[in-house]
Amino acid sequence: MNTQEKPTSTPASADSTPKGSSAIKTVQERTIKIVTAILHWLEVCLAGISIIVVIIGICFLLGELVDFWDNLSHAGLQTTIENVLSDILLLVVGVELAIMLIRRRPEDLVDIIFFVIARKMLIRTGEFYELLIGVVALAGVFAIRKYLVCRPQTSDN
Repeated sequence: MNTQEKPTSTPASADSTPKGSSAIKTVQERTIKIVTAILHWLEVCLAGISIIVVIIGICFLLGELVDFWDNLSHAGLQTTIENVLSDILLLVVGVELAIMLIRRRPEDLVDIIFFVIARKMLIRTGEFYELLIGVVALAGVFAIRKYLVCRPQTSDN
């Protein structure tokens, strides 16, 4: 008589992963949360450093504005105004960088790109094509801002 033994079936448990695997998973999740928190606070610290540097830059800019008339007579109107506006836009980029590091929204990155391009266009360029590239880049940033970046709706109608 040839009898075949049927394998005994064990009831399917709700948790099909071994117990050690779930412990590893919770350790990994906890590690990821800790590293994420550390990186977030590191970004906040970098934003604070950026704000401190901007405040120091404002102090230097105010000192430069005190000597504005002397610089105007030595360097000329256009060069002096270009330097002051370049410094102001550099400080704006620093503030926008701090905002981006704290808020972490994509539209803040578009704003930084906008100010960086505007600052570069203010600095005297040697060729016309550099100015043309800046204008095209600004148009591209405006298009990105209008069509690709979702801004929160405000009720300031």
